Amino acid sequence: MRWVLALVGLAIATPALATALPTPPAPPMQIPQSTAPVPDSALQAPVAPAQSGPTIGLKFYRAPTFDPALGFAPGSRYETVEERKPIQTPGFSVRVPLK
Repeated sequence: MRWVLALVGLAIATPALATALPTPPAPPMQIPQSTAPVPDSALQAPVAPAQSGPTIGLKFYRAPTFDPALGFAPGSRYETVEERKPIQTPGFSVRVPLK
């Protein structure tokens, strides 16, 4: 009895087969003689601003936070040790241009 129900369920669940496929479109009689588009050969990349030397800057580094909603109330989330500090520790960023 189980086999009969399984076969009936399988027969109902299978998609219906198409009786005839549609005919594909016919190719054009003449091939178009226009050429394919070509990129501009005179195009140049924008000039990057010249960096004379290394630069040092003061930055506050904050890791990107995500809110997984691990059972916290709406609008609240887990705070890391760095986020619990009243004043964030600044860091220095140094950029050295490579030539």
